[in-house]
Amino acid sequence: MSVGDNIVDIALAEDGLDRITWAREFMPALADAGRDLAASGAVRGRRIGVVLMLEPKTATLALTLAEAGAKVSLYCDASSTTDSVAAALAVHGVRVYARSDAEESTDAVLLDRFIDDNVEFLIDDGARCTRYIHTDRPHALGALVGVAEETTSGVRPLRVMAAEGALKVPCIAANDGRAKQLFDNVYGTGQSVVMSVVDATNTQLQGKTVVVVGYGFVGNGIASCASALGARVVVTEIDPIRALQALHDGHRVTTLERACVIGDVFITATGIGFSLTADHARLMKDGAILACGGAGRPEIHLGGSDPLVIGDEVRPHVRGVRIDDERTVFLIADGHCSNIAAAEGNPIEIMDLSLALQCRSIQYLAEHAEQLGVGVHDVPAQIDDAVARSVLVAQAVDIDTPSLAQERHASTWRTNHNKGEEK
Repeated sequence: MSVGDNIVDIALAEDGLDRITWAREFMPALADAGRDLAASGAVRGRRIGVVLMLEPKTATLALTLAEAGAKVSLYCDASSTTDSVAAALAVHGVRVYARSDAEESTDAVLLDRFIDDNVEFLIDDGARCTRYIHTDRPHALGALVGVAEETTSGVRPLRVMAAEGALKVPCIAANDGRAKQLFDNVYGTGQSVVMSVVDATNTQLQGKTVVVVGYGFVGNGIASCASALGARVVVTEIDPIRALQALHDGHRVTTLERACVIGDVFITATGIGFSLTADHARLMKDGAILACGGAGRPEIHLGGSDPLVIGDEVRPHVRGVRIDDERTVFLIADGHCSNIAAAEGNPIEIMDLSLALQCRSIQYLAEHAEQLGVGVHDVPAQIDDAVARSVLVAQAVDIDTPSLAQERHASTWRTNHNKGEEK
């Protein structure tokens, strides 16, 4: 199948290359990881598949892997594809399966073509491809050595698969690394989701009530950003600890049903389907705005036995949803992740951390997959530390080194009864 069938237009490559060049200027951690990967030779000649939103930052990861000697393929669904970036990658020898004009049926064909490349290492998002291979394309497991998973919504089903004995390959939970969760999910997604809603609607948050559905790392970041922009934040949760955390962070906590009556903007951040439904929307005031900041559809699900009718776009990335003769609510990006489908995703500096973590996780899988065994594995601490140190060095930030006395004290359980200074 020719490149022309898999992307929209190779002639768009120049614009895509300019955008990738800009992103690379702000990604020192990924650059360091790429140099280490190339020096190791761990992926030279190996087949690596990338399933992430297709934009300049993730394109930089794909090129970094290719420059380390890997044979790289990339798949992305239509809602998250930037055609100029797809063309730029294709020009540089990456096998790209992504078109912004693809219908669902075409997306499915492109995913199958991607899987036909028989990748050995997979960087996945939401475990979509990993699950599909296990259920519908099991022959591809013969080539698959390991997976690095990018998101909370992907790690969760992978852990369920492992518990049920369904998982057949080792997986690194890249999402759970400190360099990912504490930065990408809180600062990156928090900022980009809120700004995508503001930009898509051209409205302000000051004085509005923003309802955040779910208070994990992503919900925490969304709530913090919305509050900083002058919104009154209401949090809904099913986890008592997270609900208590939201309360201590200064937010009002209540049920979603009660919040529906008072909210102006609703942003889901659960990673779980059916978190906001048609029944919830029917309780909302006229003009309410609905956006997903978690895993995308069906996190916001307006169908069911008594579905709401989703109308035409009233402006780019915004559709009106008629509740009754007097009320209309507005859905951002058709319920896809708003920061990805209606904007450019997380800030470059934040994605530098996440993608460097992915790059180093792939190197770790290439070097240690046999010893790891089937299951979901944490990111090794040395990888997290290496990513963080790369950014600190790039920003000329010095940190302390523990003294010998500190190391001795931290490594013993015995009480030191000496009153004097340790020798």
